[in-house]
Amino acid sequence: MKKYLFIISLLSLFSMSAQAQLQSQGSYIRISGGSYVVAFDGVVNTNSATLSVDGTLSTPTDLTNTTGATLQGDGQYHIGGNWTNTANFNAGASTVTFEGAQHSTVTSGGSAFYLLVLNKSGGNNLLLADDLEVTNQLDFQAADNYAVLGNNNLEVADLNGYDATRHVRTDGTGSLVRHVGATPVEFPVGNSAYNPATLTNAGTPDVYLVRVADAVLSGGTTGSPITADAVGRGWFVEENTAGGSDLSLTLQWNSAEEQATFDRTQAYVSHYLAGSWDNQPAAAAAGSDPYSLIRSGISSVGPFAVFDGDFAALIGISGIILWEHDGASGVKDATVVLTGDDTDSALTPLAGTYTLTAANGSNFTVTPSKNINKLNGVTVADATAIQQHLTGYAPISSPYKQVAADVNNSNSISTLDALIIKQALLGNPTALNLFANSWRFVPAAYTLPLPPWGFPEKIDLTGVGGSVSGQDFRGIKIGDVIDSYADPSNLIAPSPLVLRAEDVALEAGQELPVTFRADQFADLVAWQFSLGFDRDYLALEAVEPLGELPLTEDNFARPDQADGELRSVWSQAEGIALGEASQVFQLKFKVLEGGVKLRDVLWLDEETLPAYAYTSALKESGIALQFTATSSAADLTPAEDLRLLQNQPNPFGDETTIGFVLPAGGGCQAQLRIYDVRGMELWRTDKYYPPGYHAERIWLGNLPDSRILYCELTTPYGKQTKIMVQVGQ
Repeated sequence: MKKYLFIISLLSLFSMSAQAQLQSQGSYIRISGGSYVVAFDGVVNTNSATLSVDGTLSTPTDLTNTTGATLQGDGQYHIGGNWTNTANFNAGASTVTFEGAQHSTVTSGGSAFYLLVLNKSGGNNLLLADDLEVTNQLDFQAADNYAVLGNNNLEVADLNGYDATRHVRTDGTGSLVRHVGATPVEFPVGNSAYNPATLTNAGTPDVYLVRVADAVLSGGTTGSPITADAVGRGWFVEENTAGGSDLSLTLQWNSAEEQATFDRTQAYVSHYLAGSWDNQPAAAAAGSDPYSLIRSGISSVGPFAVFDGDFAALIGISGIILWEHDGASGVKDATVVLTGDDTDSALTPLAGTYTLTAANGSNFTVTPSKNINKLNGVTVADATAIQQHLTGYAPISSPYKQVAADVNNSNSISTLDALIIKQALLGNPTALNLFANSWRFVPAAYTLPLPPWGFPEKIDLTGVGGSVSGQDFRGIKIGDVIDSYADPSNLIAPSPLVLRAEDVALEAGQELPVTFRADQFADLVAWQFSLGFDRDYLALEAVEPLGELPLTEDNFARPDQADGELRSVWSQAEGIALGEASQVFQLKFKVLEGGVKLRDVLWLDEETLPAYAYTSALKESGIALQFTATSSAADLTPAEDLRLLQNQPNPFGDETTIGFVLPAGGGCQAQLRIYDVRGMELWRTDKYYPPGYHAERIWLGNLPDSRILYCELTTPYGKQTKIMVQVGQ
């Protein structure tokens, strides 16, 4: 159906029909008073257009106001579909009526409505996509019509026409918002049924938010549903400005919502305060299905419920579990178990909080545990830290980190703990089984001594007479020993450890030894990485350490022989200086299929095991795998022979030397420059260089703080970049 673009002002029309879509793109349209426009295929106001409605605009489908457009006027809107405003809506004194036999979703875009009418047929509803404000009135005109909030708030000045078949449904975290003073204000809310609340405020007038849920929870907003001696509804009241309230609250419910043994002849409105539901004098409920009760003298808001006189308030035991590393991050997915006179359990969310409930008793024990993701946060650097502790090179001084180092839960630190970490990283299932726990927990009120062995891992509570909070723990991630974030010097990582292998063209049936050489690395104490290879092309037959690192075959493993994967984990207490092109290990492959280069079927597998190298100070850097050109003249290209070398020394103070190699027979104009992390250029030279090796001595002056820099070599053969670290003086 053809869409019409209206670009004229409708000033004098009494009635017209747009047989398709009313679409205004960058134009001005006015529907004057007395005019009536029907757009059967919807309304679109866009591209900074202005649509002024002082008459009547009707569409059985959607209205969209977007892309800088303005929708305004004091007229009438009749909308059968969705209302989407992401631009400017000036409601004036207009009336927006939602009608028709389909749900209507409203996106207000932060613009308020003046008068909103809900008159939909067939049990269809108004659905909020964001917060909505109605400055005059929300009018319900048809049965089985609901304003459904989801997780959005609906603020209204007044409501009309509501009852049990047409009201505001609070089916999520969204609330009905109204201003409350000395005159009673009804909040016609429900969820699966109609459970309105009425507020009167003898104190300071304020704006209040009310919603109702289809359960009353033991912990107010958390915990288990209460299933006896209660009405199965929870009302939640909030206020914009805390303090100054003197509220009377009336709650309404239906007999079908009363839980087992509930006695409405001796009931009361309870408020969840200080970790428990409070008690009030009991009285008979008013009414005859629905029923209601009132409570006065309320000075603070929160969860409310209706109980009878036989209800025994549950004991709430709550706390938070924080990671010992920073004392602020919650430990997620810890299972907290309550034992003793009653039992319960809870799983901590991201914040690390928990609430346990007991129906009776006074003596309890709270015990947290978590035994998933054992290798989360664990690297070969943690094994190195254990080795350095045992040799006295760098003793572990934190009692929490000593617990983390006790991987096998032997109440001691030994070489076995370091070995378990390394073998677990290599994928050894036996080592993973010896990894006794993923986390251990200590009560936050307990001060860990040195050594820490024998510390409590639970909280015992005796003589409990009511709800208790503050039962906090500190979580210790087992195996996560190094505290890299605590040392500011660790914010600057050394340059990556570069492993190089000669690239070759594969030929089927070929026996292929691949030697891995390391670039210069001044202080290497540990590494971990995984090599992946395509098993359609390569079969791994042997691994051979080459002597320039104290490697053994135990530093390599294939966790699954069916996969093309080889892991390597190595560490020792003191660092080793590797010279340029140090031969570290060799892999021997059988080539199963040819026609590709080695670089196409061999790679660093970061997803299986992140590739890290560490210095003796446990500074972490990455590992890079680079392929060098073959020595065959037929395979060599100038671009493959171009090489920017790591500056020496690195890190450096005020001076350093940058070396690079240009291809044989490939003298050219080259640019060498240095810039910082913001892209600011600090040094540059442009000139012609003959083939071969060249070096430039650079002086950048002294700095008070350390910084990361980048060295970039640009030639006709390509561009290469290295990371440099200048250390503050």
